[in-house]
Amino acid sequence: MTHLLNQAARLGPVARALVASLALPLATLSWAHASTTTVNFSVTSTSGSSDFYAIGTVGHGSFSFDDTLMPAGGTGQVGNMVLGLPTLALDFEWFGARFSVANASIATLRFTDGALTDWMLGGTYNPSVCGLLRLGCLHSAGTEPDFTMTASSGGSLNDGVHAGIGGGHGTVVWSTQAAPVPEPATAALLALGLLGMALRRWRAGTDRLASYG
Repeated sequence: MTHLLNQAARLGPVARALVASLALPLATLSWAHASTTTVNFSVTSTSGSSDFYAIGTVGHGSFSFDDTLMPAGGTGQVGNMVLGLPTLALDFEWFGARFSVANASIATLRFTDGALTDWMLGGTYNPSVCGLLRLGCLHSAGTEPDFTMTASSGGSLNDGVHAGIGGGHGTVVWSTQAAPVPEPATAALLALGLLGMALRRWRAGTDRLASYG
């Protein structure tokens, strides 16, 4: 860092200020990393479905959340069917009905020893027939698509076309993947590295000019 500051001194006050602004976060921020967990799942309709939901029809989906939602100690359940949880991404399609963060979200997440072991999703509807449990019941009765899904017990959906509640039922298969998200300290290190490369190029250029003189 001292070497870079010395080099920056030759470039004037602007460069000195830039190096100093990068040095501060490096000195104060840790190397901690947050992580985004993505769950990929499929649901296959069973004989419990109404006749107009063909048995064996497969739906696919995924959702993502920040792993800071994990409870202290790594074991326990977070969220509820009333308010749900922050949902970074969600995409689900089955029987021609499609859902995203605009009309669905994570209701609950359950962890055991730091691993996700169960979860619940639902459509974010709130008509009077469902009360406050907007993520926990199927209530459109064919007026609009809605669904509820639990990793351990399966899914249920109404496509918004057929009358009846929860006409399509299915079993769920799922897996998780984690993607690291760099903290500000990482970004600061990257910027500092780029600055160092620029200073080295500048120094090499001035050395060449000096040799020609």
